[in-house]
Amino acid sequence: MRSTPFVLLACMTGLVASVTEAQTPPELSWGEVPDPACQADDDRIPVLLLGSYHMSNPGMDTFNLEADDVLVPTRQEEIRTLVDRLAAFDPTKVAVEAPWADRATVARYEAYIAGERELRRSEEEQIGFRLARQLGHTTIHPIDVQLMLNNEALGPVLAANPAHGARMAELQQIGQMAIDSMGTWLATGTISEMLHRMNRPESLHLAHEVYLRVFVPIAEGDNYAGPDLVADWYRRNLLIFANLNRIADPGDRLFVVYGQGHIPTLKQFAADSPYFCLEDPLPYLR
Repeated sequence: MRSTPFVLLACMTGLVASVTEAQTPPELSWGEVPDPACQADDDRIPVLLLGSYHMSNPGMDTFNLEADDVLVPTRQEEIRTLVDRLAAFDPTKVAVEAPWADRATVARYEAYIAGERELRRSEEEQIGFRLARQLGHTTIHPIDVQLMLNNEALGPVLAANPAHGARMAELQQIGQMAIDSMGTWLATGTISEMLHRMNRPESLHLAHEVYLRVFVPIAEGDNYAGPDLVADWYRRNLLIFANLNRIADPGDRLFVVYGQGHIPTLKQFAADSPYFCLEDPLPYLR
């Protein structure tokens, strides 16, 4: 028999006593929808989610921006200005897109703050490491989880219905349009201006809409290859968000720099969570 939410709540009652202070949600208030934005007297943990392009050109995405070298003096000055602005948020922890609790990432950060190595080209280091050191943090917090999306499973469904092929063609158009736009933004503006454009609501909406526009309808009979791919994407972001929960303590202020495509789902999870409130990144990027 299917359980109702009330049965589920009753089954969970015995677990409440074991919840740690860091994970104790506020009292439920039926009928009220809390504002996801941080308030002046907020008891929730503020989180600033910054979506970035991949500065080191790893070429791991379906569509990849060819970014210029962030180590040249002009870009380095832009990044220093950006980090100075982000420091006003005054985070207590900085989370980056590197494998969960990865010792190699932490060791690179420790060597950096000890003056034993220079920063690599990645946004993880150029923004995350630099900000953490500027604020005197002794460690960095890798929170990523890698899950491969099963693109090959789409083949039989695409072959069964030509309409799905048209959706994949539209994906190519959308992806190329996004890459062309970002290339123009980066070529004609500063890194702060680039990130401001990438984190505007319309940009984040497009980054998320493409999954629902293109992949969710790709299903035939009992083969849900498209929705399964989207479910895998959500699962990865849920695990990342779980790791964000794991590093959060009462009184924290969390800064997260991640590939922009992850931000819409992470933002939605944080908005619906009773533990976090959202800090708008745009004022720090102007």
